Amino acid sequence: LLSKFGLNRSDILEQSEKIPAAVHQFSRRLPTYVTIKDVKKRWGNGQEDVHPVAQFEKLWGDMSTLDDINCSYFVVSRQRGQQLKCPSQLDEWSRDGSAEYLDSLCSWNNG
Repeated sequence: LLSKFGLNRSDILEQSEKIPAAVHQFSRRLPTYVTIKDVKKRWGNGQEDVHPVAQFEKLWGDMSTLDDINCSYFVVSRQRGQQLKCPSQLDEWSRDGSAEYLDSLCSWNNG
């Protein structure tokens, strides 16, 4: 992968000044994703404004769009506990297996 950036191991070990330019140059090849979100600005006295904001992102983990990068994927277990961020998610959290998975990781003391 270093060769795709035009770098080698010694560049990394020596913290070469070539690194920032190489990363910047490589980033131009990655796709840019645009997301439009509503952002609230609270300015006191119970008042707020909602403004649309465009967020531009480059997903460094998605190099599959580059023809000269050989991307492979591994099948991994999806068994994991999903984050429970608010009580309204409790029903789905209990149905998607997250509760059972979390229970299997814990040792409960019933006494």
